[in-house]
Amino acid sequence: MILDSALRTYLEAFRLPGESQKIHRIVEAFSDRFYDQQSSDFFENKDAVLILCYSLIMLNTDQHNPQVKKKMTEDEFIRNNRAINGGKDLPREFLSELFQSIANKAIALDQTGFSVEMNPSRWIELVNRAKLVEPFILCDFSHKLGRDMFASIAGPSVAVLSAIFELADEDDILNECIECLISVARIAQFGLEDILDELIASFCKFTMLLNPYASTEETLYIFANDLKPRMATLAIFTVANKFGESIRGAWRNIVDCLLKLKRLKLLPRSIVDLDTTLADNPSESTPRSARAISENDARFSSRGQGCSMIGRFSHFLTVDNGEDSLVLGGSEFEQNLKVIQQCKIGNIFSNSSNLPMDALLNLGRSLIFAAAGRGQKFSTAIEEEETVTFCWDLIFSLGFANLYRFTAFWPAYHDYMLLVGQFSMFSPVPFAEKAVLVMLKLCLKILSSYQCDKYPEELIFKSMNLMWKYDNEILETCCDVIMQTVGKIINEYPANVQTQLGWKTILHLLTVTGRHPESYDQGVETIINLLSDGTHVSPNNYPYCIDCAFGFVSLKNSLVEKNVKILDLMANSVNLLIRWCKNFSDPAGTSMANKFYHQPFGQAGEALKKTSLARREEVRNQAVFSLKKTFVLAEELELTPANCISCFNVVIFPMVDDLHEKMLQYSRRENAEREMRGMEGTLKNAMEVLTDVFLQYLKPISENPGFRTFWLGVLRRMDTCMKADLGEHGPSRMEQVVPELLKRIIAAMKEKDILVPRETDDLWEITYIQIQWIAPSLKGELFPDVNM
Repeated sequence: MILDSALRTYLEAFRLPGESQKIHRIVEAFSDRFYDQQSSDFFENKDAVLILCYSLIMLNTDQHNPQVKKKMTEDEFIRNNRAINGGKDLPREFLSELFQSIANKAIALDQTGFSVEMNPSRWIELVNRAKLVEPFILCDFSHKLGRDMFASIAGPSVAVLSAIFELADEDDILNECIECLISVARIAQFGLEDILDELIASFCKFTMLLNPYASTEETLYIFANDLKPRMATLAIFTVANKFGESIRGAWRNIVDCLLKLKRLKLLPRSIVDLDTTLADNPSESTPRSARAISENDARFSSRGQGCSMIGRFSHFLTVDNGEDSLVLGGSEFEQNLKVIQQCKIGNIFSNSSNLPMDALLNLGRSLIFAAAGRGQKFSTAIEEEETVTFCWDLIFSLGFANLYRFTAFWPAYHDYMLLVGQFSMFSPVPFAEKAVLVMLKLCLKILSSYQCDKYPEELIFKSMNLMWKYDNEILETCCDVIMQTVGKIINEYPANVQTQLGWKTILHLLTVTGRHPESYDQGVETIINLLSDGTHVSPNNYPYCIDCAFGFVSLKNSLVEKNVKILDLMANSVNLLIRWCKNFSDPAGTSMANKFYHQPFGQAGEALKKTSLARREEVRNQAVFSLKKTFVLAEELELTPANCISCFNVVIFPMVDDLHEKMLQYSRRENAEREMRGMEGTLKNAMEVLTDVFLQYLKPISENPGFRTFWLGVLRRMDTCMKADLGEHGPSRMEQVVPELLKRIIAAMKEKDILVPRETDDLWEITYIQIQWIAPSLKGELFPDVNM
C-alpha cells in the first residue's frame, strides 16, 4: 500500500485529536508500522516517513481549508521536503504524485468534535477497502488484541459492574450484569485471571453468605426472599463450573461461600458421590491422551458455554412457576435448597480433572487453609469438626479425580500442610485426624493397582507422617478405620507397596492400632499372615516386619498362643535371610553375612532378647528358644568370627545379664517367689542357649584375636549366675546348672585343642584360675593333671 492510501485508511478510522503531542504519537505509531512493512528500502529510516506524513497532513489542510487563501504549490511542497530521507532527497516523481493525490482528494479528517461511530458495518467496509489496494497486509488477529484492549479498561469495568449490580433492582439490569460476568469469565481465559478473581470476590459479597454480622436466621431469610443473593450465588458457582480454569485466588472466596452454605445446612450430606465419581465423569472413562485437548479448542468451546449460561439466567428470571426459576415458592428452606441444587457444586470437584495446574493448586490451597481454620470462626467444637471433615472430603474428591497427575499437584499440597503448622491459631485437632483418614483412602486408591512410578506412594505416606507429627494421638482416636485400611492393603495389595517409607508407615500403623482390644485380633492375624506367607517380606521391609511383630508380642494383654506363633515366625524368618544371601551376588567379593547381620539378623535377635524379659513365663521361654533357633539356622549365613562375637555382645550377654538382674529384683520383693522362680527358669534356659551357641560357633570364635577377652566374658557370667544370692528363698538352682555347662564347654575346647597349655598364650592358666573361683569342686575333674 502506498503512503497516501495507507494514511487515508488510517486517519479515517478515528478523529484526530487537537493536541500536538497526541497527534505526534499517533502519526509516529503509523510511521513506525509503515516503515517496518515497506516492501523495499525506499525510506532510509522511520524519521523520513514521520516527516513526510506530517507534511502530507499539513498539505491536506493547506489545500482544502477555505480559510487558507494562498495555496501551496507543487514546487513549494517538493522544496519543503528536501533532504528528509537520511540527508537525501526523495524522488521528485514520488513527491509530485503525493501532491496531486492530496490536492485532488482530501484526507477525510473528522473535525466535528464527536467520536466516529465505528459500527460493525463500517469496520467491514474499512477492511474491504483495505483489501482492494495492492499490496495489502492481512492482520493476524488473535485473542491478544481483545485481551489487551479489555485489560486497559478492566479495573473501572469491574468496579462499575459491581456497583450497578449492588444498586440495581430491575431484573433486566441484574441479568445484564450476569451476562457481563460471563463475558469477563470468557475473556479471562486469555491471561486475565486476576481480573476474574477480582470480579468474583466482588460478587461474593452480594451472596450475603460472607456477612460476618448476620445471624443464621437473617442470612437464610435474605437468601430466600431476595433475588439478588440467589442470582449472585448461582452466577459464582456457574462460573466456577464452566470457567474454573481461569480462577486463581478467588477460589478462597468460593470456598468461604461453600463453607457458609454447609453451616447453614443448605448442602446435601455429600455434595460429591465419591463412589460414582468415575462413572459420572466422562473424562475418567476415556484415555487420558484423549482428554488432552488443545488450549484453543477448549477456549473456543467455552464461548458456546457462556452463551448458553446467559440464556440460562434469562430463563431463571422469566419463568414464573417453573421448577428451575429463581423466583421460587414453598418454604424458605425449600427455596434455598432448590437454588443450591441448581448451582451443581459437586461438578466443580468431580470434574476437576479438567482444571489446569494453577487452578487446581489454588483450589486445594484454599481448602487446606480453611480446614486449618484460617479465616474461619467456629462457635462450637462440633461445628469445627464438621467443617474440617467437609474440607478434607473435598480434598479427597480432588485427589481422586486427579490421580493421573498426583505427582504434579500433591507436593504443593504437602507444602501447604507444612505451612499451616506455622499459623498462630493452628490447632492440629481435628485437622490431622481428618487428614489421615482422607490420606488413607487416597492411599488405598493408589495401591489398588500396580504403579510403575513409586513417587505417588512416597508422597502420600510422607504426608501421613507429617500429620501424626502434628498430633500423635490421632492413631488412637481413629484406630478402627486405620486398621481396616491397613489390613486391606497388607492382605490384598502387598505387592503394590514398593517403597521403604510405605512399608514402614503401614506396619507402624498396624502396630499402633493393634494395641486396642477391638483392633487386636485383626492386627495380629494380619502380621501372622504376612510372616507366614513370606512372599511379600523383602530385605527392604524385613526390619519393619520384625518391629511390628515385636510390637504385638510386647502387648500386656496379648494372647499367649498368638505370641508363641509370632516368636516362632520371627525365628523362621532367618530362612528368608539365607535365601536372600544365596540369591545376592556381591561384586566386591565381601561376605554377605556381614551385610545381613548388621540390620535384619541383628534386629531379629534384639527383638527376641527384649521379649525374653516379658512378664509371662511362657512368652519369655519361647523367646529364648526362638533365639536359639535363629542361631541354629544362621549357621548357613556363614557368620564371620567378628559377627559371632558381636552377636554375643549385643544379644546373648545382655539377655543373660538382664535376666539375672530381674531374678535378683524379684528375690528382694515380698510375695514374689513365684515370679522369681519363673525368672530363674528362664535364666537357666538362657545360659543353656549361651552354651549351645558358644559350642556351635566355637571354631570361628576361637580364631578371632579377641577370643581371650570374649572367653573371660563367658566365664564371668558363669560366675555371676553360680553365686546368685536369692536371700531368704534359699540357694539358686543355677548352682547345679552352671557346673554342668562348664563341663561341656571345657571338654569341647580341649577336644578341639583350643584349651591346651601353650607357651605363647595364657588362656589355659587363666581358665584354670577362673574355675577355682567359679566352681572349685570341678578343678580336679576338669584339670586332673595339674598341680599348682
